[in-house]
Amino acid sequence: MKINTYDKCIAIGYIRSMNLQQLEYIVALDTHRQFVLAASTCFVTQPTLSMQVQKLEEELGILLFDRTSKGVRPTVAGAKVVQQARQILREVQQLHEVVQLEKGDLVGELRLGVIPTLAPYLVPLFLVELVERHPQLRVHVEELQSAQIMQRLKDHTLDVGLLVTPLDDRALREIPVLEEPFLGYIAEGHPLYEKVVIEPADLDADGLWLLQQGHCFRHQVLNLCNRPAPAAPRPYTYESGSIETLKQLVSRTTGYTLVPELAVLNEVDTNPMIKRFAAPEPVREVSLVVHHGFVRLPLLATLRDIILAKLPARLQVGKAGQKIRWK
Repeated sequence: MKINTYDKCIAIGYIRSMNLQQLEYIVALDTHRQFVLAASTCFVTQPTLSMQVQKLEEELGILLFDRTSKGVRPTVAGAKVVQQARQILREVQQLHEVVQLEKGDLVGELRLGVIPTLAPYLVPLFLVELVERHPQLRVHVEELQSAQIMQRLKDHTLDVGLLVTPLDDRALREIPVLEEPFLGYIAEGHPLYEKVVIEPADLDADGLWLLQQGHCFRHQVLNLCNRPAPAAPRPYTYESGSIETLKQLVSRTTGYTLVPELAVLNEVDTNPMIKRFAAPEPVREVSLVVHHGFVRLPLLATLRDIILAKLPARLQVGKAGQKIRWK
């Protein structure tokens, strides 16, 4: 579409009428949906933030947010402005990052989202060493489910995700780190307990303990079993958000579950409850994921190297496993 001179002048006028601080304020307000919390995260008073948001609305000639007793929500036009503001702020941040990379520095903030079935096993491996190597880097880690990480990467409220791939999302770039085998965790007395290795065809929904809805690992387990979730054959049900809880349920009751190898790394060769699958082993691909605009690629390489240095070589990408999809 061709833009005429008048439209260009209007656009330039809008850009000149606002400042980056105002864009930060409306992004914070959209994120937190209340003035007090948004002001706190921007390190200003609530009246200051409120006044600047109102001033921007007056300059643009549109209402950006609906204010109600229940909170603040962007208007239809406001949502579009906020989305563009996020992009502008991200590009400004990338400009700073490019300059720092040219200087050979890794500084600033790294916002990292990790799925709950990886966080307990991987975050302790890299967090301390990463900040020791780069003392000017502030690392903020959140446990989030895959869909949340993907959306927040695209919203530029996260810099890096550590999650299971492939995602089949062209807006995001995936850097595979490892391929982690699925293992059976089977109670003594269960028919599978006597097997040396197990096959996907051996898996039965009866007695299978699962993570709760929303976890990609749950979807992978069901895809591997090629069966629907069990229809509560027991007189009780329990769907956990923790692999550790599932392991304890199997140990103290009956049935079985599937676990990623990182969850049993220290006992995989000694615990008779743990069963490997016959080759090719089913695996989940674990990747670092970023938006295509992410420029601090040396940081990704450092993070990947730290993780791999702490894990057995058999978990590295390309060891002839069978990838199980979660979507």
